Amino acid sequence: MKEQDKKEIRQIFNEGLEQLVLPILDDIYKNMATKKDLENMVTKKDFEELKDDVGIIRTDVDSINRKLDSEIAWGDDASKRLKKVEIKTGLVNN
Repeated sequence: MKEQDKKEIRQIFNEGLEQLVLPILDDIYKNMATKKDLENMVTKKDFEELKDDVGIIRTDVDSINRKLDSEIAWGDDASKRLKKVEIKTGLVNN
């Protein structure tokens, strides 16, 4: 094989590398996650902590709802009791 043939083969190889392989490697590099990206990723542990937080919030909301329901029921009952007192005292007509 002559030196000229070797040069042509190298040139063809280099052109193929530049046209076919390097664009793929550039695309991979552009889309590859960096160390910072990996550090900022949410982990399973983070999800578990969020799940615990949501559970606590749900418990608090349930407690608030029960208290509100109780307060509303008491208000409704107080309104009925007040109406009875008003009727018995003659403040309002039946």
